[in-house]
Amino acid sequence: MSNIWEILHKPDTVVFFDIDGTLTSYNYGKNHAHHELDGTPEFRDVNIYADCKRLKPLYDYISGHDVNRLFCISREPHGHEAWKSEMVERLYGIPASHCFYTLEAKEKPQIVMNKVKELFPDISPESVVLMDDNDDTLGMYMAQTPFCTAHPMIFMEYL
Repeated sequence: MSNIWEILHKPDTVVFFDIDGTLTSYNYGKNHAHHELDGTPEFRDVNIYADCKRLKPLYDYISGHDVNRLFCISREPHGHEAWKSEMVERLYGIPASHCFYTLEAKEKPQIVMNKVKELFPDISPESVVLMDDNDDTLGMYMAQTPFCTAHPMIFMEYL
C-alpha cells in the first residue's frame, strides 16, 4: 500500500501544492465549476479567488506542518497570480512568496526541481511531495522528478 500518508506527516517533508483543484474546489462560477467568463477578455478583471473557501482537510494538514516547508506551484494563464497568492496566504497561511507560477503545466517539474535544489539542496527525494489533482501533471512529475506524488483525494480517505 501507499506510504504517501506517512511521508506527508513527517516534519521534514517539503510539499508543493497545486492550487486550482487542490487548494480550491473550482467553484468559481454561479452555475458552473469554472467562471462563466473563462476564456474571455473580461475574465482577467474578475477576482475569482475572492470568495474561495478553505478546504478543511487540507487546512488541517497545512496548519499542522511547518509553513517554511510548504509551497505552491500553479499554472496561471489569466494573470491572476496576485489574487491566487493572496487567497493561499489568507486561507492557508502559505506565504505569497512561496507561490510559483507558469503558463504551461509541462514546466512544473523543472520549476519544482530548481526550487528544491535552491532551497533544500541536501534533501532526500523521498522527503518531497508534489500534490496535484491532474493526472497528466502527476505523470510528468513521476517521469521527470525523483520526488513523491500525491493526489489531494488522499485527504478524503482519512476523514
